Amino acid sequence: MKEHKILIVDDEQSLVYVLKKLLENEFSVDTASDGEEAISYIEQNEYLAVFLDIRIPKINGMEVLSYTKKLSVEPSVIIMTAQNTMVNAIDAMKQGAYDYITKPFELDEIIDITEKIKKNKYPIHKVSEKSEDFLDTLLVGKSKTMQEVFKTIGKLSHNNLTVLILGESGTGKELVAKAIHLNSARSDKPFIIVNTPSVPSELLESELFGHEKGSYTGANEKKDGKFIAANGGTIFLDEIGDMPLNLQAKLLRVIQEKEVEHIGSNKPVKIDIRIIAATNKKLKSLIKNAKFREDLYYRLNVIEITLPPLRERKSDISILANFFIKKFAEEFNIPEKQLSEDASSFLQSYDFPGNIRELENAIRRVMVMSPSFILNSDDFRVILDNENAVINKEKYAKDKKTDSDSFEDIIKRRIKNYVEKIKDTEANDIYKSIMNLTEKTVIEEILTLHNYNQLKVSKLLGINRNTLRKKINEYGISLKNFKKIRNN
Repeated sequence: MKEHKILIVDDEQSLVYVLKKLLENEFSVDTASDGEEAISYIEQNEYLAVFLDIRIPKINGMEVLSYTKKLSVEPSVIIMTAQNTMVNAIDAMKQGAYDYITKPFELDEIIDITEKIKKNKYPIHKVSEKSEDFLDTLLVGKSKTMQEVFKTIGKLSHNNLTVLILGESGTGKELVAKAIHLNSARSDKPFIIVNTPSVPSELLESELFGHEKGSYTGANEKKDGKFIAANGGTIFLDEIGDMPLNLQAKLLRVIQEKEVEHIGSNKPVKIDIRIIAATNKKLKSLIKNAKFREDLYYRLNVIEITLPPLRERKSDISILANFFIKKFAEEFNIPEKQLSEDASSFLQSYDFPGNIRELENAIRRVMVMSPSFILNSDDFRVILDNENAVINKEKYAKDKKTDSDSFEDIIKRRIKNYVEKIKDTEANDIYKSIMNLTEKTVIEEILTLHNYNQLKVSKLLGINRNTLRKKINEYGISLKNFKKIRNN
């Protein structure tokens, strides 16, 4: 007698036949063609695994999956479907499905899954209600790589693990972060986004941690930072690779201690947040070059999600294009246009250096500019070829300028950007503010570079040690954090 039993539930009889033939040498196999029959079998038998289609007559597959959660001995349920949307994948994993596979699949996949089931099972989860229509507009894709991303999001729904999302610009890192948040128990709490490079480095500390009134020039009132704003919810730190080293040390403390301190205060505030970080940079290279803390990398990289560039998920291009066509037809209140065959072929052949964002922009422009109901390759060729040429030209000019710029040129640009950002505020005494911020940054960076050896740093700066100590106190540079770093 065979040790384990397996149930196959699908109304596609040819598939049921193939799966049964594949598995019956090792397992005792039962088959059902609808949900009622499946539940009847499950009530009377103890199954190792149930291969379950979502779209079956009478009672759908997700309801059958929910029923298995009430059993004292639960089978491992593998969802099978051709309707491979983000919502289906995430909900299946959230409800405790062992795995989720899309039709057509390789038979080797079935063998691999049954072998894994015999060794180990995933933890059981319970489902929470979400708006399917809303969630399915976040991420679109039926490629195998994106289905794996969707499954990972589902597995993360019932824990608070820190997540690091990697991928090129325009691959949808923020959307993945938002999907993780909306599928978690924190979904009704704040989702706070911080785009690190968009905030001047001299203001980023206050933006993240907040400040006390009078803690520095221009701090006219107490302000809570983004971490406290995200309390109870999720904070998304985009482009974390651009974060200055001194703030990386403070972020590490937030993760370890689950508390933050305002600038100018030594009273920690306890917080309960989930941290999701993202970057398009290679953090391990930054670590080698002493531009990113290794201990912070491992604190952030508890769960890693890597988003593929669009050129590596060609099968999703037409799906995404049609999604954006529908989106902009509704947004602009115009008829929903159609892609011609040659337009689809052209889009499939294009590399999309700007990834999904570039495709979205191209669709937006074509929807507005093309008078035709049918969109052809020429509509896209003009836009994408010109756009790529402009991007390359600007990148070349920027690289060339950066290579030839003097230190003075760089300082001028940064000060100009800073002044532009505060010109409409009530800031006064800008000269003193800029000089103080510059001096503080120089002292912090050199302290960091030389492991906070004050004697060495004072010599490098050309000031005596007492003056350095005075400056450290004046600018509120926390030696408590520095001591922690030196011990790492």
